[in-house]
This record gives sequence, C-alpha cells and structure tokens, in this order.
Amino acid sequence: MKTLPDISQITAFMVVSEELSFKRAAERLAIDPSAVSRRIKELEVTLGFPLFYRSTHDVRLTDAGRHFYDGSLDLVGTLRDTIATASRVAKGNVGHIRIAYMTFAGLSMLPTALSEYRKLFPELAVSLSYQPTQDQRISLARGEIDVGLMLGPFKHTEFDVLSVASECLFVAMPNQHPLASKAEVSVSDFSDLPLVMGTDRQWDFYRSRVGQSLSLTDLESRIEYEAPDMMGMLGLVKSGLGITIVPEVMKGYCPSGVAMRRITGSEGAIETIASWRRPVEAKVIDFTNILKKISKQPK
Repeated sequence: MKTLPDISQITAFMVVSEELSFKRAAERLAIDPSAVSRRIKELEVTLGFPLFYRSTHDVRLTDAGRHFYDGSLDLVGTLRDTIATASRVAKGNVGHIRIAYMTFAGLSMLPTALSEYRKLFPELAVSLSYQPTQDQRISLARGEIDVGLMLGPFKHTEFDVLSVASECLFVAMPNQHPLASKAEVSVSDFSDLPLVMGTDRQWDFYRSRVGQSLSLTDLESRIEYEAPDMMGMLGLVKSGLGITIVPEVMKGYCPSGVAMRRITGSEGAIETIASWRRPVEAKVIDFTNILKKISKQPK
C-alpha cells in the first residue's frame, strides 16, 4: 500500500459495517448511495483486499473487513481525541505556557495571576523560570518563553507590551540609622552613603533604571557590597554595611531590623511590564488578560 486511505473512505466503511446496508449508510452520512459505494471500492483498491461480501440481498463483512473494522474503531477514536485536544489547545484550554519573571513580579502579581489562571485552565501546564530582564528579552526572541515579566520600558516591533505595575523607590536602612527618623528621604540625604546592590550580571538593568530615575550618575562607584538577590541585599543592610534602594513592593517583605523610607520624587521610577511575541496565542491572551485585570485592582 503506497498511499494511506482517505478519512472519508474509512468513515463510509465504518457506517456500512454498522448498518450492513449501503442505502442506510448513505442516509446516515447524508450522501448519495453511489458515493458510499464509490468510497468503499476506492478503499478496497487502496488496501488491496475486499472488505465486504456483496449480494442482491445483503452485505456482509469479510474476515479481513472485520479485522479492519476493529482496528478502525481505535483509529477513529484516537483521531477524534486528537482533534478535540488540538481544538482545546488552539483555544488556550490545554497545552503548555512558559513564563519568565524577575524578582519584583514574582513577589507581587505573579502568584495571584497564576492562581487564577490555574483555576480557569487546570489542564494547561505552566513552566516558570527566573530570568533577569535582559535574559528574558533574548528568550522571547528565541521563542524559549511565551510571556516575560520584566522591567520596562521595552519597545520592539515584534513584541506586545503591557504595563502591569509602576512603583516609587524606597531606601532600606538599619532601624537605628539616622535617616530612619524621617518620614521620607531625598536623594541628597543619602548622596554620600555606601550602597548595597544586586550583583551586576543579575541586576544591571535595575541598577541602570535606579541611576536614571534618581539622577545618580555616581551610583556604580558608590556600590560597596553586592548580593545575588533582594533578601541578601537586605541582610547586608541589616548588618549595617550600607543602604539599598528597593521598589515599593518590597515593603511587604522587609525583615525585622530594617526600615524603609520613600524617596521623594521617585514616583513611577520602576515599571514592571509583561511582554510576548506576535502573533499572540490564545493561552497568552488569557494569561495577559488576567494580569491586566490584576493591575487595575486597587493596591
């Protein structure tokens, strides 16, 4: 057999096998009996053996026909399941979505968004990966992730962007630090203090955004200690080794012994965005719609 049978031929064969009548099979299929007969003949030619014994009084399956019918039941069932699953994947109901995030998104809206997403689409698998902003952009371009939650701004003709959070900046310091007595602090209040920041490779985009937002042209030269993550940075601050600059979301995760004071004039300094590649898939639309709804909720 050089070619596979056509699905319409197999469907006609299945119905004739069940009805044992070309006329009744044609009625079920809503086609002309001659069309049913033609499909069966074409199927037999393709297979190379007869499927039915035909007479003027009845139609019966051959032994080969019975065997082919049993196998076709499994084949048609598998095909129907495959079509149904593919349809649900196309609608974003099942499949796999890959989401990358950076620290601040992981602390704030991501857990809430994922919880709602899994309730709506329990059969859709979710993969999470922590990636700095610059790595997420590369992963999006390579098609390695579906959605990236990163620091903005980001503009690219091949990607869509949704702003999901805009935060002011805070200075974190030991409780006993003189600046802790203030309700708010200005950039000039800590212009000569040593800084603790995230390590350059993981945090370079954040450090750049902080420097630009606060006009700290000497930020890099003032960094005396680095840590790979935010909790490590706050641990160094608690030990009195310097101060650090964090976004507002960190207020809820500040350890004991560390005070946080808002920096005046830092409104909107740090923007968290969601980005995804065009053309957009249904699963991405569903997830970003949830992010959009969460971003509009009162803080």
